[in-house]
Amino acid sequence: MPKTKSETKERAKARKGAGTAVGKRQHAKSRKRWDRILEAATALFNERGFAATSMQDISERVELQKGSLYYYVDSKEMLLFEILRDLHHGGEALVAGVNFDADDALSELRSFLVQIGIYAGVHGDRLRIFSRDLDFLPAEQQREIISERHLYRDAVERLINRAVKTGQVSPNIDVLVACQVALQSSAGISDWYRPGGPIPIERIAVQTAGLVVQGLRDYGKA
Repeated sequence: MPKTKSETKERAKARKGAGTAVGKRQHAKSRKRWDRILEAATALFNERGFAATSMQDISERVELQKGSLYYYVDSKEMLLFEILRDLHHGGEALVAGVNFDADDALSELRSFLVQIGIYAGVHGDRLRIFSRDLDFLPAEQQREIISERHLYRDAVERLINRAVKTGQVSPNIDVLVACQVALQSSAGISDWYRPGGPIPIERIAVQTAGLVVQGLRDYGKA
């Protein structure tokens, strides 16, 4: 769906503060250090919360002088924004791989939900930061992150609508309800999955997606 001029302007404003910092991360050595900064900030925001974490805490975790940290990022809020934006840019790549014209829409949906489940499990730390600390970002940056998150919902809704159209799912189903159930089941894996547990994330994601799709297929049948 095309973006309005106001939406484009808001996104440009949200990225304004990151422009110069991004340029500083182009070299391989700088990129490696930037990745370490993101990892350290993600860990600290999870351990202590955004409000209780200082730039000094982050610089100490990375073993970097505080002044050098500001070479890479202008503020703690911008660091939070970068963490969440990287997370959802990865999600955009998942949506880009969906075939919305597939003859077997439910198989396409199952595959997409499996990818969402795996992604949610692997990036559970950042998703928890999103759920808890998003409000610390300025309003325009919040809107950017949330609008990107809506891509998942729209993708699932389109696939369920196609499944209804092709006769794979009962026309009596409430597509919006089905969409929320499907998405929350897979994305919600991040709420309880922990790396190193007894069940691999891939198996969890496959089983979760299978249960959702089978429920859609059977809905309304006697």
